[in-house]
Amino acid sequence: MAMKSEKLYKRAGIYIAPSAYGLPVDLEEALASCKAFIRKNRELKLMRIYWDDEVTVVRTSEQNGRRTPLGVTGNDAWQRLLRDTETSAIEVIVIYAARTVAPSISGLARLIREYFLPCGIRLIDVEAGFDSETGDVEDYLKHRNREYRSTLYGRKAAE
Repeated sequence: MAMKSEKLYKRAGIYIAPSAYGLPVDLEEALASCKAFIRKNRELKLMRIYWDDEVTVVRTSEQNGRRTPLGVTGNDAWQRLLRDTETSAIEVIVIYAARTVAPSISGLARLIREYFLPCGIRLIDVEAGFDSETGDVEDYLKHRNREYRSTLYGRKAAE
């Protein structure tokens, strides 16, 4: 009786969307960068591309005179991607940049800490060179938060 061989790759999905804050994202360039990343990393197999053409911030919270984005519409592809992670159709999420995923860093942090990590879902941010499998998640979130605040509130990011 032949032994079942272990799978040699992780099923990856690329998520492409416009920027929710900060610098705009060229969607075609972002897709090309994500595909190039997967080609270089043979342990990943591209299963699906999830593409949102337009994402709009619809809910905000105002504290101390600052408006913070809380929710978005138009992120149907992102919702499909999350459903695919629940069924294990996708094990690795490849994004171009954090600013394309969530309207706030707290939203991204919540996703990573409370969903991706406990469920074993790997997140790769191509622009930042971050991989949740090998990188320091807290350091990544701290750096993304500085970037987010600097673009949202007009302050220069402290590197």
